[in-house]
Amino acid sequence: MVNSSEKYRPQKRKRIVISCGECHRRKQKQPQNLCHYDASPKGCQPTRSSSGVRGPSGMSSSSNIIHSYPPAGPGPRWTSESQDKIRDFGYSSHGNHNSMSLLRTVELYGGQDTNSVSSSAINQPYFPSDADRKYRELVRQLPSKACIDILVQTFFSDFNWQYGLLDEESFREDLYAWGNISYSDLQAGLGRLAVGTILFPALLFQVLAQALLFHSPHDDMINSLITMADMTFHDLGAEYSDMGAELLAVLGKKDITIGTVQAGVLRAAFLKSSGKVVEGWHTLGAAIRDAQEIGLHTGRIMLVRPARERENISLVGHRIWVILHIWDVHMAVVLGRPIATELQIDRFAGTIHDDEQRRELFSHWQTEADPPRPFDLILAGFHVAYRYLKDIHKLEHNGASPQDYPMVEHIHAAIETNLELLPSWCRLENPDTKFDRIHGCEWLPISREALSSLIHLVLLALHRPYIFSVAKSRTEALKAGISILRAQERLFQQSQPHQCKVFNPVYASFDAIVLIAALCLVFPSENYERRSECIQVVERGMQRLGIIGQYNPMAKSAHGVVSSLYRRLMHRPETSETAERPGAFFSNPEWISPDSDTVRYNGVPSEISIDVLLPPRPTHDLFFNHISSTQVPFIETPDALAFDPLTVSVTDTWDFEGAFSDTSFWNWMNQPNY
Repeated sequence: MVNSSEKYRPQKRKRIVISCGECHRRKQKQPQNLCHYDASPKGCQPTRSSSGVRGPSGMSSSSNIIHSYPPAGPGPRWTSESQDKIRDFGYSSHGNHNSMSLLRTVELYGGQDTNSVSSSAINQPYFPSDADRKYRELVRQLPSKACIDILVQTFFSDFNWQYGLLDEESFREDLYAWGNISYSDLQAGLGRLAVGTILFPALLFQVLAQALLFHSPHDDMINSLITMADMTFHDLGAEYSDMGAELLAVLGKKDITIGTVQAGVLRAAFLKSSGKVVEGWHTLGAAIRDAQEIGLHTGRIMLVRPARERENISLVGHRIWVILHIWDVHMAVVLGRPIATELQIDRFAGTIHDDEQRRELFSHWQTEADPPRPFDLILAGFHVAYRYLKDIHKLEHNGASPQDYPMVEHIHAAIETNLELLPSWCRLENPDTKFDRIHGCEWLPISREALSSLIHLVLLALHRPYIFSVAKSRTEALKAGISILRAQERLFQQSQPHQCKVFNPVYASFDAIVLIAALCLVFPSENYERRSECIQVVERGMQRLGIIGQYNPMAKSAHGVVSSLYRRLMHRPETSETAERPGAFFSNPEWISPDSDTVRYNGVPSEISIDVLLPPRPTHDLFFNHISSTQVPFIETPDALAFDPLTVSVTDTWDFEGAFSDTSFWNWMNQPNY
């Protein structure tokens, strides 16, 4: 393991002393924010920069970096005691059309000396009276430096590539700086520490929590942190994540940094992996609001308090806002929730004025010769499919109107065209694997499968509103669902059992299994040539959920639901025959297509018209409507998929329970004689 303390120790730099007059002359010649100087008793001295470390995308990223862009209004950066008072009323610090903006204009053009403000007003953030004590109590719960180093390594090797949320070198710089905080400084109170430094432990707690979801359970060093019988790494991670959230609550919203946003996203991810999907959605919403507070959505990071340690311009805010937007629209479509963000990718990229930096961040994903970075896979998915999620969300909201179906066909055609534009190293079929084994790209094979799963999930969501009304959408939904489950199986084969706590392998599989089973049950005479494949991927997907459910409560709940659907499907004689003899459904006169007004099951008329039947939204139904069914006992087979679900006994009661409507798919499944 690399000794991070030595590798990332900041180098000493030669001090340059410049006269105050020369300092101000240079300021006038330099572009805004490219030269920063700090007033001190020894004269104007250069402030410490980010040490020149560059991350995978050529940018510096850190919770301790506070970037200050020019305000939208005229004149120099405006800081006054009145500003803090106005902010207490909730006004944005980067708006142009509010009372705060008017006050800024009055002070700038009214001749107020904005440089005469006392340093205490600028640099001493307000904290509640007991914040010092609570802060010290929480940060002292951090594990030893040796354990932190091990878990940080796990975080960056096994998790961070999924989103590229943190830059490893910059994070380790901040970790080194935090490790050198003196006891006396901590005891003296929060006023002695820089804002970024104060916030860093909140991010560190979330990093440690995520790492514990992936770390090997056989590590004796980390096992020493387990203090009680039956306690698991997930339990310890939950405690760390809670402490990180509590730290942010103690510090409040007075001073928000990029690290605050990063900690919020990681907290949301941990909650989702703990089966607390609703709480995760609300936490993501808070992270989005924090990001908007510092202007990430505008492409300009604007903080009220000036940074006194690092003021280099960085592109990390652009990367984080793209990630936040993709998370937001994905959760909105999967969970049926509102969308809180907006992103026009070309206009957003245009806020980067340096052509080379803009291309490096937003166009690198298209290159064939250069090794890819995690953010490149995210951008590839966005350009191919994720950019249409907002339109898909609107289609669902409109209730599958026939007038909107041309839009479905248009989006589907656009995604198929975009797939052809993917670079060879991330093609979904027959990709070029030249980068898979080079140093720094070990994550690429897994990320490629995740990309395939998510793109096909977009196609599944696109056609889901129309599966009970348009035959073409049923076919496309089946194809997308099969592709998702095939990709999820390949992902599962590349993972260790202890890594199954995260939410990613669950929600995509659950949605696909339910949609495939629903179509096979409601439309038994259609797509008969794919019926054997449908049954196979449903079986394998259900088995995976059963295994993952031993570690993941969300998978355990989902497994009970899909097991009930699977038993319904396989207890139909025609289905069993279809698995061996394609076309059995098609040749059976007992099973007629539900395209007519009267739908029959085993000769019994259905009480619900297919015209009003609502398509299932599995993950939403699971967590918001509390869909449940009889649980199938888990079989201890964590290392293989060896059990036969047909041999697992269940009770005769297969009804679904939950807060669903009379026209829902779940009520349809509960009808007599079904």
